[in-house]
Amino acid sequence: MERETFDIPAETLAFMKEACGPQPPAGAVVLGSGLGTLLDSWETEVVLAGEEIPGYPRSSVPGHAGRVAIVRWGPHRGLAFQGRVHFYEGYARPEITFAVRLAAALGARWMMLTNAAGSLDANITPGTIMVAEDHIRILFLGAAPLRGAKGGSSSLRGSPYHPRRTEELFRTLSRSGLRVVRGTLMGCLGPTYESASEVEMSRRLGAHAACMSTVIEVEEAARCGLETIAASLITNLGTGLAGKPLSHDEVVEMAVRVGPAFAEGIARVVALWAGEETTTTPADA
Repeated sequence: MERETFDIPAETLAFMKEACGPQPPAGAVVLGSGLGTLLDSWETEVVLAGEEIPGYPRSSVPGHAGRVAIVRWGPHRGLAFQGRVHFYEGYARPEITFAVRLAAALGARWMMLTNAAGSLDANITPGTIMVAEDHIRILFLGAAPLRGAKGGSSSLRGSPYHPRRTEELFRTLSRSGLRVVRGTLMGCLGPTYESASEVEMSRRLGAHAACMSTVIEVEEAARCGLETIAASLITNLGTGLAGKPLSHDEVVEMAVRVGPAFAEGIARVVALWAGEETTTTPADA
């Protein structure tokens, strides 16, 4: 049976299927701000610039290369999206979720979303990895979904984060010599850093780290039937917690420092998942 297209243009799908070959990708990883170098951990078969792919949205943000790589995880292939686009660049939800829907249309089973995030909790210090268990989305942040979930539902039931894969990611990263915590993401519009009052509001609502497009990608991935996981590299303390001005240089610097260990942990877990059987068991649901 022909796979769902998930509203990806036929020209884009044809181009990517030719690039990927007959074997569907086992999974997909989105590499966020300053984390594009994690791609060096994997054997790459093809690296495509965004402008080579018909209809693919282009990022204008430093640290988001906008490339799509077909990588080798043992006997399996995967997709690595180097960078993402955001609402503040002028894009709407269809463009922001394009990579997610493309991965689903190509047959990926799971998707891991990574980002660089600011801490909303003084106890979660820069260099920590936060594995997301839930999120809070500011209402104006892409409130209307692009499409309903499989089966016709217009909303998600429960958390969009896959429980087994989330736990496996937490344990694997913890064994990589990293400080790893579980927490809740706050999705904001960006690109400015949150004010001290916004940081305090988010903390009181129960969030632990602030990001931008990731929460929208997570929701869309779950709607597309992908088993969804997210991890944040905490690069800075939020305004009012750090005692100094914030800058994008902190994001890049922290990614360079913690990136190798983060890459090692991600490489281990995707190798594990890529080797799994393609049949989902009841325990995975």
